[in-house]
Amino acid sequence: MTVQNLEDVVAFGKANVEALVKSSSVTVKGFEDLAKAYSSLANQSIEQTTNAVKALTSAKSPTEFQTIYTGLAKTSLENFVAESRKIQELANSIVTSSFAPLNARVQALSGLFKAA
Repeated sequence: MTVQNLEDVVAFGKANVEALVKSSSVTVKGFEDLAKAYSSLANQSIEQTTNAVKALTSAKSPTEFQTIYTGLAKTSLENFVAESRKIQELANSIVTSSFAPLNARVQALSGLFKAA
């Protein structure tokens, strides 16, 4: 093995470590963002529940209660679907971003074998 080959191996290893560090950093940041999204969703849910209880207790008749309840159920389901979609997109983005540096290193390794 020549000195140049040894330097190439060391440089490749260093790039691998840097990619792993970057991937880890992106993952940690992503999980922080995901935790914030879940926290926001929980706070929003608490607020909606409080408002729903107030609205339901203000009903003056069973018909009004049913009308309010139906509207709240519909709104809750729509919010749940929308928020679930946002969290799923965020999670997908985190996974994609986290693996990007590692995928680049795999491609670099593949390129070395093709060149050899």
